[in-house]
Amino acid sequence: MQRTPYFWRSLRKLRKNAKNTLSLAILKRCLSSKPSRSWKNFPFGRVGFALIGAGAIGYDGIVNDFTYAGSSVRFVRSVKTAVLIAIDYLGLDENDADYKTKIKALHQKSADRLLQTCLLNGGLYIKLGQGFAAINHILPIEYTSTLAKLQDECLTTSKADIQKVFRSDFGQLPEEMYKEFDYEPVAAASLAQVFKARLHSGEQVAVKVQYSDLQKRFISDVATIIFLQDIIELVFKDYNFGWIMNDLRKNLVQELNFVQEAQNAERCYRELQKLNYVVVPKIYWPQTKTRVLTMEWMDGIKIGDVPEIKKHNMSLVDIDMKLYNLFAEQIFHTGFVHADPHPGNIFVRKNAQNGSTEVVLLDHGLYEELPASVRGPLCEFWEATVLRDDAKMKAAAKRIDIVEYLKFAEVLFQQPIQMRSGAIKSKLSQEELEHIRKLARENFDVIMSTLKEMPRSMLFVIRNLNIVRSIGDMHGNVVNRPQVMARYAQRCLYERSMTSPIQSLRWLCRRIYFEYCLWITSLRPIFMNYYLNFLYLIGRAPESAKTLMRDIMQQDKLEELH
Repeated sequence: MQRTPYFWRSLRKLRKNAKNTLSLAILKRCLSSKPSRSWKNFPFGRVGFALIGAGAIGYDGIVNDFTYAGSSVRFVRSVKTAVLIAIDYLGLDENDADYKTKIKALHQKSADRLLQTCLLNGGLYIKLGQGFAAINHILPIEYTSTLAKLQDECLTTSKADIQKVFRSDFGQLPEEMYKEFDYEPVAAASLAQVFKARLHSGEQVAVKVQYSDLQKRFISDVATIIFLQDIIELVFKDYNFGWIMNDLRKNLVQELNFVQEAQNAERCYRELQKLNYVVVPKIYWPQTKTRVLTMEWMDGIKIGDVPEIKKHNMSLVDIDMKLYNLFAEQIFHTGFVHADPHPGNIFVRKNAQNGSTEVVLLDHGLYEELPASVRGPLCEFWEATVLRDDAKMKAAAKRIDIVEYLKFAEVLFQQPIQMRSGAIKSKLSQEELEHIRKLARENFDVIMSTLKEMPRSMLFVIRNLNIVRSIGDMHGNVVNRPQVMARYAQRCLYERSMTSPIQSLRWLCRRIYFEYCLWITSLRPIFMNYYLNFLYLIGRAPESAKTLMRDIMQQDKLEELH
């Protein structure tokens, strides 16, 4: 049969209709079919969150060097430590027969946890731990002795991390900027590491290099610490330190700027030139930037290393006299006060020419300006306290907005300024002794409120006094620090007021009376201690009378907290 063109057209049309019908059937089947069981059970939500999280961490790593991811890790680690410590203390029963033994063991366990957390978190956490280590007159010895390790046992970073800082700040590697550069740090602090190097001109230098991520993580770490302190205050009602961190956090930012530290060092050198035993390293400005500080290399012995000091036949009395006069000059005269003179950054050494002892100040990151409007009244207050002039004490304290002036005096002098009034009894009962101790403990809250009242610049002065006091404790308190400071305060008043021979004669009489009052002040606690021991020996007071004065003195040694 012959196939006409009509036949071929009909065949093509039939094929086309069949294909369309088949496609439509397939489509309907697909639409009407149920999803596969495997796709139905696929965890889209979890995988999505995981991908988003991985992407966020990857972005943070590429753009911010894992700054925010690291902050989260430090936050969780800090909260974990705080919770574990709180649970341990809340679970301790004060009525337990072995309470004293258990509390000491718990103090040590908690201190070890804090130490490890500070070391792992680094940066501001280490600086906070160093601050707590300095208040060894308040915190248990298990805490202060353990946290004191933070002066030397800070974490170090890699060679690549150091090179990264130099590339960012100078556009060069350390080996290109210096003739010699040893990547092994000689010291690691809370904010930076120190390396030994040599300039192309031949001078040996110390190079202080900030941790590369510190500036980015600073704000988040401060927020975490403040948050934890707020939580601690809710749980432990006796914790009163959180407000200090809130007030001082802005001032701590200046420590991250090494250019500012270099300027502080040069100003300190200029203003202390009259004290020929003070040594401040020279700054090398071409090799100094915001995160890198190059200064003269200094050899010496850490001021807290008593055995080594004695080994080199240096006098602790001489060292402490110079140390106290050095900071008294800043507080009462220049007004440019070193706010963080911790023992790890103060060296002592013998002068190569005459063999006299010199005090080397290495760290100048944190200073505070104390204006003349505060320095003048402070000198007057210090003198009036020694002279027992209540009216002048009150007037001078009022000029710097202090209401509880007697407690403020105890903060400065570290001892009860006004002995308890009333007739002296011939017999003291155990209940009366406990009552006196209770009064001493109650001073703590009053002193904390006094600290809150004072000008914020004074907080750094109190911090300075506290750290210097802790150094004196290391040396065995061989020098009466309050007396040395009091004499310097009066000397500054004398220099400001001497205008005529008559004034000089008046000041001479005033000075003689001042020295007499100092002598009486130092003897009063000694006589009281002898009196209490005498009452115990004749059976007119319980055995605890022997340690009463020591306990009160320890309780009243409240100057400042971190």
